[in-house]
This record gives sequence, structure tokens and C-alpha cells, in this order.
Amino acid sequence: MIPKNIDRNAIIKAIDKINIDGVPDKRKAKMYNLKYNDKLYPPKYLISVANEIINGKEMLSSEFSGGKETNTFLEKLGFEIIKPKNYDNNDDLKIATVILQNDNDIAPVNKERIKYLGDILSRKNKLDVILFPAGFFYIGKFNMNIITEICDSVSEILEQLECNTVLCFGIDCNNGVDQLAVAVNRFGIVAIGRKFYPTSEEKGIIKKANSFDGLEMGYSRKFKVKNKNIYLAVCYDCFGIRHCNIPNIGIDVVLVLAHQFRKRGQGTSGDVDFARKGFAGLSQHWDCYVFGTAVFFGRDIPVNWQTGVLWTDRLKNVKQFKYIDNMISRKDSIMLDLYKEKALIITYNI
Repeated sequence: MIPKNIDRNAIIKAIDKINIDGVPDKRKAKMYNLKYNDKLYPPKYLISVANEIINGKEMLSSEFSGGKETNTFLEKLGFEIIKPKNYDNNDDLKIATVILQNDNDIAPVNKERIKYLGDILSRKNKLDVILFPAGFFYIGKFNMNIITEICDSVSEILEQLECNTVLCFGIDCNNGVDQLAVAVNRFGIVAIGRKFYPTSEEKGIIKKANSFDGLEMGYSRKFKVKNKNIYLAVCYDCFGIRHCNIPNIGIDVVLVLAHQFRKRGQGTSGDVDFARKGFAGLSQHWDCYVFGTAVFFGRDIPVNWQTGVLWTDRLKNVKQFKYIDNMISRKDSIMLDLYKEKALIITYNI
């Protein structure tokens, strides 16, 4: 959080200091700039320098958020925030989360799931990343050949559509004992992650990954799209990163593939806790964007469920997070009927 004692005069002093010392390459603006006396300055770095002037310590980039938090703070002090002249909206990461609603408690077979992907891509083929839930595909025992065949089928759809989207989906093996997240583009597999942090009920049952960033089938669970480093988290992994106090490993975006939520009192139903303690807690801990999705069995999809979260207020306990505190908003959303299920597709630009 930005200290309240940083005022307009402190920012002007920071500008004067930057005019003399310059801006480190790592702290140059990626999108927005503050304009003052016909010169441009990186807003977040200005705050850091101003804090050093006022409070005797330069703020680290991880201690507060750029974008909305910083820009709003500076605009309230009377400064002008602009986008660089060379800014191109094509540089934005366009991402969609797909929430499924299943009223029959029967998961479609894999061939139907592949049709789902084709139907959604026919409507949303200009996105950079589309995220589907965990367990989107089910197979018997873990079999690399079958997993590769599924991923090849997905790649063929992308290739037929000449689509550069990365599709992320879950593959559960052996009745859910082995849980994978996979990212696929038109050329094949780009990333695979296995669950590394099971719930208390799953301990001793789930086949765990060796570590939170180990290789699976020779693939990392990290991949890059438009200079954004993206990390695959399988369901409860989003809690594990925070509970284990794992430091950020250079990740800009985490994709959380959750499994399912049911009606209250019928098994797993903690969708609000997942958004608050899982998504928001991870966003706060790693100072990054978090996107997640799941299947809602036997209940309507909560239309305001936060599938995209940015929340970096380090002075608050995660239990205090409310949906209104979310620092990103949806670009648009659409509900589709897909054979046995409904799909709510929510898109974001970051």
C-alpha cells in the first residue's frame, strides 16, 4: 500500500531526483507514464523514490501495485497519467476463464470435451490464453501416450482454425489420484504441471509433484505469452504457494485449475473461500495476476464469482478481501450451452 504521507510535493521532489539520477532499466514504465513539464516518468518508480525522500526508504516494487493503485493515487494529487505514444493494445494479454455448470452430475466423455473446445474457439479465437477447469479430461491410469494423444487432438483444432491461442485444461488420471494441468498451442504441449499441494483429505492419496516447479513429462509448468511469465497451479496449489511461503519465481500470471463446487452441504462448496483465500491470497503473496475456474455441479454459476484477481494490499489479512477490492475487472462475458453443460466465458485484458 502507498503511504498516505506521500504528497504532491514529494512527487515533484522525486521528479527532480530522477532528472538527475535517471531511471534504472528494470523500473522503466511498461505501459503508463506520468507527464510533467512535457517529460514522461514511470509512475511506480516515482512512488518508490518519493517514499525514500519522505520516509527514508525506497519502496520495493513488490510492496505495492502499479496500474490502477498507483495511477489513481497520482491522479488524485493532480498529475496527468498517459499511455506511451508507442503503446499498442496488441501488447495486452487477452485471457478468458471458462466456468462450467453441470446439472446432471455426469461429466462428458473426452470426445465431447474436444468438441467443447472447438465450439468455444469458433467464438473466441482471438484470445491469447483460454483457461478450463481441472479434470476437464479423464483417463484411466497415467499414460503419457494417451495424454499426448489428447493434446495432439487439441493442437489439431487450433491448427485447423489457424489459431494462436494457448488452451489450458486439466487431465485427471486414475480416478483423480493423479491431477495434471496442461497448456497446449497449435504446435503441441507447451507446459505441464502436477498437483504439489493436496488438501488434508487428499494427503497420502494424491500422487504429488516432486516440487512446486519441477518438470512433468519433460515439461515445465511455466510458459511465456507476450512477455508474461505464466504458471500452472492445480486446484489447491494456489493455497500451497502461500501456506508454504514460496517466493515468487518471476511469475506475472498464475492460472488456477480448480475442480468443482457443489451446493452448500454437499461436498466441496467453498467457491467464495477459493476466490478470497486462494486467488486473492496468492495474488497478494506473489504480487501478480491470478485467474481461476471450476465446474459448478448441481448449482448455478455465481455470476459475480471472481475468476480474475489482482489484490496486492499487504497491510490486510486475506480474510478481509472483498470482491469490491479486486483491482481488475472483466472486459466481457458470454454464456453458452455446450451439449450437457453450460459455459460462462469471462474475458480480461491485462
